[in-house]
Amino acid sequence: MKIPSYLSTYLLFLSMLTLVTGMSQEMQEVSILEADASWGKEVIKFPVAWAPKMTMEGFEELRFAPGWSDITSEQFWTYILAWNIKTKNPLTPTEIETNLENYFDGLMKPNHWAISFPEPLVLFVKNEKQRTRKYFIGKMKYFDGFHTGKVITTNIKAEQFFCNQTNRTIVIFRISPKELDHPVWDTLATIKSKPTSCESK
Repeated sequence: MKIPSYLSTYLLFLSMLTLVTGMSQEMQEVSILEADASWGKEVIKFPVAWAPKMTMEGFEELRFAPGWSDITSEQFWTYILAWNIKTKNPLTPTEIETNLENYFDGLMKPNHWAISFPEPLVLFVKNEKQRTRKYFIGKMKYFDGFHTGKVITTNIKAEQFFCNQTNRTIVIFRISPKELDHPVWDTLATIKSKPTSCESK
């Protein structure tokens, strides 16, 4: 039986609406942070082929400050990494350090600057617990294979929230080469994480 043209159009519209709705729901599920359009965004699913030594399953949301790629900007290499990963327990500082090192080790290979360079090094020197979140402060030293071809040192303010109802943990890294008293950290602090189901109860 031949389907009337108006019905075919309706079915096509319904299919497109279902596809768009599904994509919208998927994007909401992989969104961790709240930031305006001036902050660049990228989502990466774990595990990822270019960082084979990472031992995580989940996804990452990256948010780049408007001047993150401009070497003359106060916001050069200022960005946020947010991980949403499956785990039965909160990550230890050592586990976070190791996975972050493995992440940047894979991220900076290959590059057009150098064939060999030092491996990334992450060290958290301070941590404390406030309510349901744990906070870390540390430094990361890694080879900049994107912009300068030099080894750079960045400061890190990180926070971790573990939800035992979903067996997932969210880790948010605010990162910049600027010292911790620089105004750029006030800008980083404006980027908030979306409330989780655990925290909203």
